[in-house]
Amino acid sequence: MFQLSEEQEQRALRLHRESIVFDAHCDTILQVLEGKRTLGERSKEGHLDIPRLKNGGIKAQVFSVFVKPEWYSDAVHATLKGIAALKREFEKNAEDVVLTRSAVDIEKATAEGKIAALISVEGGEALQGDLDMLRIYRELGVSSLVLTWNNRNAIADGAGDTRSGGGLSSFGVEVIKEMERLGMVVDLAHISPQGFWDALEIVSKPIIVSHSMPRKFMDIPRNLDDDQIKAVAEKGGVIGVSFYFTGYGGVPGNIEKVLDAIDYIVNIGGVDCVGIGSDFDGFKGTVEGLESCEEFINITRGLVYRGYTDEDIRKILGKNFLRVFEKVQS
Repeated sequence: MFQLSEEQEQRALRLHRESIVFDAHCDTILQVLEGKRTLGERSKEGHLDIPRLKNGGIKAQVFSVFVKPEWYSDAVHATLKGIAALKREFEKNAEDVVLTRSAVDIEKATAEGKIAALISVEGGEALQGDLDMLRIYRELGVSSLVLTWNNRNAIADGAGDTRSGGGLSSFGVEVIKEMERLGMVVDLAHISPQGFWDALEIVSKPIIVSHSMPRKFMDIPRNLDDDQIKAVAEKGGVIGVSFYFTGYGGVPGNIEKVLDAIDYIVNIGGVDCVGIGSDFDGFKGTVEGLESCEEFINITRGLVYRGYTDEDIRKILGKNFLRVFEKVQS
């Protein structure tokens, strides 16, 4: 890993301390639901919990409620259970974390020295074809929705189900319009390429791709090609670089690959369209240099080492995502 001078190290520590470090995706609630651990206790399991978030200097964390395929027949119930479990964990750890619903809430929480927690739902199956569920989820504190996982649903084809070449459905168009009306962030992680392009034709506000990688690094529909990266940037959106695909299929991942992906997106779309979406606890194993959320400082160190300006580092660490949430909710 990179070696910093003392001046660079102090600069990295200062920037990390002063920035609103924002991680756009984790799946930790799944292990809580399975009874393996809690958010409030430091664990040797997985990648993330509140004590490790505090040590890692992460000030805003999106907790995703993933709708597992085996739950599709009762997806609303499963999603509500996940939201209830998250809110229960936040309440038990109210001294350290608070549920936030907007960019204003995030800034207020961080000013009070608390971790700003946000809730996302991963998989439009959670709607079960009912547009009114969006309002219910929003009122419960959900701030973003990943339209698809890998499978086709009523909204669109997922990245793992592209045989038909289908994209966004008529219902999917209505979902996006209602999300924008409610101030919910549209998340295009996992959507099929055609669904991606269909959605970009519909949206009037910035979107995010919370956890992904450039397809240059791994050529699968789940990742973004250069044209998609440019399109996200043109819409004022943000791509969260995922740690998962830096090590896949037995190939070990490492922080240098994460930084390479950041560099690549910056070169294609500009510094305003890139952030961090770890996908922690959504994969097994570790990424060297980012073994858990406690090592987030290494991203800041790497950005300093690679010559980014202070302002660009602040954008990548969190300002870009905050900007999108603010614009969507205004």
